Amino acid sequence: MRRLIIALALVVVIIFWASDTLGTPQPVPEPHFYTTTGWDLTPTGMLIVGYDLNDNGRPDYFTLRIVVRSYFSVESVQTTVDNCPENVVFFVNYGEDRYFYITDQKPLFYVFDEDEDGHWDLIYKDVLTDGVNGNESFYDSPSRKYSVGGSVE
Repeated sequence: MRRLIIALALVVVIIFWASDTLGTPQPVPEPHFYTTTGWDLTPTGMLIVGYDLNDNGRPDYFTLRIVVRSYFSVESVQTTVDNCPENVVFFVNYGEDRYFYITDQKPLFYVFDEDEDGHWDLIYKDVLTDGVNGNESFYDSPSRKYSVGGSVE
């Protein structure tokens, strides 16, 4: 009888867990570069990269990185990349000068815009910035499509 009660309790826990996570998109490792739709800076100074996962030309997945430093320089892009092996380098050309944005290797936030309307649906935060490996946590649902528990409203 005791085993039956434990088994039933375990089934109930699994059902409640599955109802919160099934149907909720989970962060995916950073997509290939060819799927990028562009990058920009947020007002908070983070660098955002948009990706088109469903090949329709509109971004539906985003990553946000912390900008470690930024500066003007005449050095080549390759020199900057070689000098920052642990970081990701983004740049803007201004004639012979460039403005460099040096970011963390891995994103801090992973974002879904499922309906591609420009309003983010689901944000995950990776506090350790160690890439997608299961330790990312629900951060927000600006569109209110998902609740705090991660279930669809």
